[in-house]
Amino acid sequence: MKTWQHWVVRGTALVAGCFGLWLGATTSASANSINDYIARQDYSTPKITSSIWSEFPKLSYRNGHPEGVVVHETANPDSTIYNEISYMKRNYQNAFVHTFVDASHIINIANTKYLAWGSGPMGNERYVQFEQVEVHSKSAFASELNNAAYYTAYILKQYGLTPKRYTTVLSHHDVSTRLGGTTHTDPGWVLVDER
Repeated sequence: MKTWQHWVVRGTALVAGCFGLWLGATTSASANSINDYIARQDYSTPKITSSIWSEFPKLSYRNGHPEGVVVHETANPDSTIYNEISYMKRNYQNAFVHTFVDASHIINIANTKYLAWGSGPMGNERYVQFEQVEVHSKSAFASELNNAAYYTAYILKQYGLTPKRYTTVLSHHDVSTRLGGTTHTDPGWVLVDER
């Protein structure tokens, strides 16, 4: 039997590979190059900070539990993780996600036992959702991607799910094109080579 730590490390690698599929399609960098760069950084295990806000609605998933994870991106180049969280709390009646991720933080603000309103009716009833805050350097992007992969693997492990592209790991764009009910195309990563 594999230990929790082993599964998360192995799961993070698998999830990072799924993230890499998006990178290959949306940036000038290849998935392998960013994954290699991340591997060379020797990141420590990220910490997930729980800062659950009690005012979010508590509605059930269609099957009583999440079926996977949806990745979003804030697409706001001038914001910080704390500004995004504050904005989300003020405007949750329109949309909210469970967690925010940047290069230095993973902050869970809504209980993942209940659905969020971030990816349209078809995605909301199925998936835990998190936002990646826009970052501005190759090193920050790699660190954020590492944090996002770790968080995704953590959630999949927590709910007994296996990483599988388009099934348990989706972008908001994937929800738009595969399930419908939304037209968003995030994340729209742009990675600039800083050589």
